[in-house]
Amino acid sequence: MLESLRTLAVVALIGAGSANGQDYAGPKALGPFRIDKDVSMKSLFERLGPPSSTAGDVFCYQSKDGKTFLVLTRMVPVYDAKVAGDVLLSDFQNCRDKPVYVARDDLVAWKTEDGIGLRATEQEVLKAYGKPSSVYRIDASDYAWIIHGYRPNSADRPDLGDKVFLFTGLPDDLSAAKFGIRRGKVAWILLSKNE
Repeated sequence: MLESLRTLAVVALIGAGSANGQDYAGPKALGPFRIDKDVSMKSLFERLGPPSSTAGDVFCYQSKDGKTFLVLTRMVPVYDAKVAGDVLLSDFQNCRDKPVYVARDDLVAWKTEDGIGLRATEQEVLKAYGKPSSVYRIDASDYAWIIHGYRPNSADRPDLGDKVFLFTGLPDDLSAAKFGIRRGKVAWILLSKNE
């Protein structure tokens, strides 16, 4: 009886969370990467171009013109290291301590399923996905963690933007999207299903 009541309570809480709009409402895809289904690292390497070694967890790419950058990260090994866990697309260099490969794919063309990519407007993001779960102001060294190998005292920190729109779901849903907004336009997008 007690177990039935607990199950009923959990179902009620999930239902209440869904009714309050707490389900993940952000994008499910960025280019060929998806958070609603597994995408193999191998398929992304085939599309982007193979790195010299596939032994690591983080792989860095840039567009041919050197103006768009992508970081591809594996899922945590406990889940499946053959699967991509998150991608970060940006208009600034985001790898300082890893080799950067020129991508075969046109990184500027990497957009969400709703057509949101770099340089989309803040209003376009809000129209596509609604109100974010949270909005954060970027100050000083906030969000510097998105640049692999960045040192806090470095004088050449790129402009990461003014704010971040965060889209998350219920506590047991690892889906997350972050849009870095700089002067009203998207400067970076992080899409993740990783822990």
